Amino acid sequence: MWRGAYIQRISRLSNRYRGASSSLLPSSESSYQWRQKDNEGSKQGKWSWKTAGKPLLGFSVMVTLKDFFNIDPVKLDNDPLKDKVKKSWLERKHRQYDKAVEILSEALHEAIDRKEELPITRVYDELANTYYEKGDLDQADEYFRLVINRLVHLHGKRDSDPEFIGISLKLADIYAQKGLLENSEKGYKHCVGKQMKVVEDNMKNFLVAQGALVEERHLVESHGAKYTDPLALFGMALEAYSHFLLTYCDESRMEESMEFIDEVLKISHQIYGSTSLHSITVINNYSVACIMKNRFKAALKYLELVIDRIIYIDECASMIPGFYCNYAEALWHTGRKDEALEWAQKAVHLSTREEPRIRDYATKFLKQLEDDHKRSQPRVGGKWWFW
Repeated sequence: MWRGAYIQRISRLSNRYRGASSSLLPSSESSYQWRQKDNEGSKQGKWSWKTAGKPLLGFSVMVTLKDFFNIDPVKLDNDPLKDKVKKSWLERKHRQYDKAVEILSEALHEAIDRKEELPITRVYDELANTYYEKGDLDQADEYFRLVINRLVHLHGKRDSDPEFIGISLKLADIYAQKGLLENSEKGYKHCVGKQMKVVEDNMKNFLVAQGALVEERHLVESHGAKYTDPLALFGMALEAYSHFLLTYCDESRMEESMEFIDEVLKISHQIYGSTSLHSITVINNYSVACIMKNRFKAALKYLELVIDRIIYIDECASMIPGFYCNYAEALWHTGRKDEALEWAQKAVHLSTREEPRIRDYATKFLKQLEDDHKRSQPRVGGKWWFW
């Protein structure tokens, strides 16, 4: 049965992480250098859904956990501090990070004056996320550590709770950006292993034993968040680890990275359907990461999964020109240059309905591609030869 096969698939992945270290918090005193993405040999820009200047992943570690699951590390309910927190979200949304920090600093003083631990923890978490999105890794690291310490010692959270996993993924990403790759991978393994166990235990609640396991149909519709949230967080952890392997490791880890992203897509299809904004975003951002690492065949493989379907997904309308440009670049670097030009032209045509930023991007992309195409043609009689 499908459900039994799913459990077996999760279990196979699980074997890789049994015994993974649960220690995620190494010393942050080491010096580091920024690790830059290798973009040599690929001049065109890559279109990605942006948050703080970085790709927004399907279940992104670039934003707070509540943005995807509508849960907070610490709920404020009707607390008056909630208004200040909401104002800080708005400033963050518009990348006004210093203003967000100023608002949160006021909220923190207010919470400390009231000597209420729950609101204090919540504001610390918001500060951590603000610094994280701003790219101030040292401050984000410090505040995330503080939040985890408070979650464990003041609020009774465990390292398998979703609040802990969400923050731990961000810390793992911070370590990777600082060049602390061994510590980063330990963090990702911890998150994947812990959440995998949560998923396994949660699935047992939806299986009926009648001499054998019997599948319950329409689990997503029947049980909603109780069924999907653990699975979604597992997908979030797998996706983050997959991107780590692709971005920071050599080609020997590529197969492992692709295995994880394939699992993420299966989870996405189960929860959201195969033609969802979420699935498209996962594919797009993984493909962008592949292109930036010159893994063009892998990028092409994933983009081709949905290139003919994205046009029919209403939520993706404004994203299609950029998606087509990414597809064109993958085609170009795998030797299919004429097709690349065709898709870039389609991107320009569709972009006429969109905002100026998208139109400008598609137009410049096509111009660069056309210029490269002219330079790649053989010369005949002192002129460029066009096939």
